[in-house]
Amino acid sequence: MTRLILATLALSAILSVSAVAQVKIAIPTQQYKVQEMIHAKVENTSDLAVTFCIEVGQTSSNGGKIEGTPSPFWVQQNSNGKWGALLIGPDVGTLRVPVVLKAGESKEFPFRLNDAGRMRLRLNYWRGSIPNLDCHAPPKGLKLVASRVFTIG
Repeated sequence: MTRLILATLALSAILSVSAVAQVKIAIPTQQYKVQEMIHAKVENTSDLAVTFCIEVGQTSSNGGKIEGTPSPFWVQQNSNGKWGALLIGPDVGTLRVPVVLKAGESKEFPFRLNDAGRMRLRLNYWRGSIPNLDCHAPPKGLKLVASRVFTIG
């Protein structure tokens, strides 16, 4: 009887964890060159809408030319086994606006990086449609997802 109860609890825990994993960050390949365009995509795999914020003033450098690349991600670089955030764009944190992604939808956010190394993308999001979300004073209930690790060489 105890085994049956433990098995039921374990199954419930697995199902609840899979229900939380509603948002994915898709990176097409694992290897890029410095300043190569990366086509990262936010995918909502759940049955509910999700909301996240994008930094509208984000930019990328392309051989000396600056291009606007609005992004919901913050980029982290691995240095000596520790992850640290890269500061990219003109002034990160200036103009952030909410984006609602309906169930089953995805949205692409292309960008370029000037730093080399092992990188990953991180994204904060909230479950549900919150079109009036204040990105500078976000509500509780924040969820976090990370992309797979990729390399800039």
